[in-house]
Amino acid sequence: MRPETLARTLLAILVVGLVGLGLLATGGPGKGRMEKRDVTRLTDLQALADLAYCLAGTGDLPETLAPSDACPREIRPADPFTGAPYRYERLAGGAFRLCADFEDAEWLRSTRRSDLDPATGCLVFPPRP
Repeated sequence: MRPETLARTLLAILVVGLVGLGLLATGGPGKGRMEKRDVTRLTDLQALADLAYCLAGTGDLPETLAPSDACPREIRPADPFTGAPYRYERLAGGAFRLCADFEDAEWLRSTRRSDLDPATGCLVFPPRP
């Protein structure tokens, strides 16, 4: 084998190996799409939390979350990718929980949100004074 051919072959092997390592390290495009969908879910839950705080005002939390004249909000009550409804639960003392079916628990753990339980996909929101 000629030296130029050997060099090209080794360079091609090195490039393919580096691309493979890069995909392995980052998870590739599929992982990126999962993270993007999970970011959308987190954003939706935050919008629902804002609505809950608005509806509660200085009183009790509502039974269900739906925009009103006093709190006109554009919310998405269900996961736009699966159609599964987001879950809302009132807790003691004016706190509440909002949950979604996230795809990437590992990524959720990396967000380091103390109010997020990656195992259940729930965020707990404290009462507002």
